This record gives sequence, structure tokens and C-alpha cells, in this order.
Amino acid sequence: MDCKKVSASRDTMLDPLAAAWSAVPGESMQMAATPLANQPSTYIQASRDEKKIGKVRNLLVQAAHNGADVFFRLSWTDDSENRTVTDTFMFPDGCGVLIPLTGGDPPIDEMGNKDAAVNAWFWRADMPEGEAKNTVAKGLGTTQFFEPSPVAARGAWGQGAWAVVFARPLALPAEPTQSVQLAAGAAVKIGFAIWEGSNGERAGVKAFSKEWRTLAIEA
Repeated sequence: MDCKKVSASRDTMLDPLAAAWSAVPGESMQMAATPLANQPSTYIQASRDEKKIGKVRNLLVQAAHNGADVFFRLSWTDDSENRTVTDTFMFPDGCGVLIPLTGGDPPIDEMGNKDAAVNAWFWRADMPEGEAKNTVAKGLGTTQFFEPSPVAARGAWGQGAWAVVFARPLALPAEPTQSVQLAAGAAVKIGFAIWEGSNGERAGVKAFSKEWRTLAIEA
């Protein structure tokens, strides 16, 4: 997967509907349901059918940077716009980006392990406009949130599809234990997740990219 260098501003690229995204190539990837056996909650393991979770199975990812900030645009088909919790089975739609914190090959399906942490950026449709979460995990059920978050995100739903853009400075040298360090000309592994709120998906119940992809950041 290529992260294309562009000249557009941060504000422009943060707009999921900006014309500038039409010049950024996209990569389609197959998503899969997270294994129920990996869920830390025995209730979730017993109450959910693995064949019915991970509803979103196709995701289009575009990646770009302008020398200062990196951007990921995630788009997928979704017949319903879910922005609130309406009952015990309806939750907000969401998406995430996952990158090994210090390189290596942590298990993507277990959110890393004690020896290899992962940095995850998380957006949910009920978050205030422009906000996204920055987290670090060292295995299932270990997610730690950091505030203030250096990650921003904006989402737009229309014509049966979501488009969400994440933005963050390439490097955050003051946050080596909280944020992965990125640089033009470098390559990192990357993964993605989607939560379909109308399908009762939340927390560890989601669709995810089963294998790490290599992201090449254009110099």
C-alpha cells in the first residue's frame, strides 16, 4: 500500500469529500470477523454468532501525506447511518487504524502482546466533530487511551456509504510510548477495523484486516 505525497493542506485532506482525494490511489481489502475465541468477555463469546459479526467485508483505503501530516481515508458500504446508541443491540458505526508501536510483528488479531505493543487510532460516529482517540494496547483487553489525542478524524455518510479521514502529524517525538513515529521514505505495517453499529458491533466485536499490510510512505 502506498502513502502518496500531496501538496494539499491538512484542512483540505481532512475533508472526506474533498476533490483532492480523487488523485490518491486506493487499495481494496477483504475484512473478516474478529474470532469470538479472542473476546475477553465470556458473555460475548456465548451470546454472539461468529458468522453474523464483522458485517463489513470490503474496505477501500487511501493514504497520503503532505510532509507534515499523514492521512488515511477509509470508505465502505453501509446502508444505515448509526450515530447513537439506541438500544442494547444498536451502536454507533466506527473504524480504526492499527500500527505496531515500535516495529516488529505483533499479533494483529490480539492487539499486540506484552512484548510488542500496537498503536490504534479510533473514530466512532458519536464523537464530536473532528475528534478521534489515540490508544496503545499490549494484548486483548489492555487498551489504554491517551489524552489529549494527536489524532483528528472527520466522517461523512451518504448514498449508503461512509467515508472517514484520519489525520495526525507524521512524527510525535515527545510521545514515543504513546504514538508510532512515521516519516517520509519509511515503511510500516498497518491494519484496519470497522464496526457496524446496526449489527451490534462494539469493542472487540468488529471486522478487521486479518493480516498486516506494508505501508510505503512516499519520500
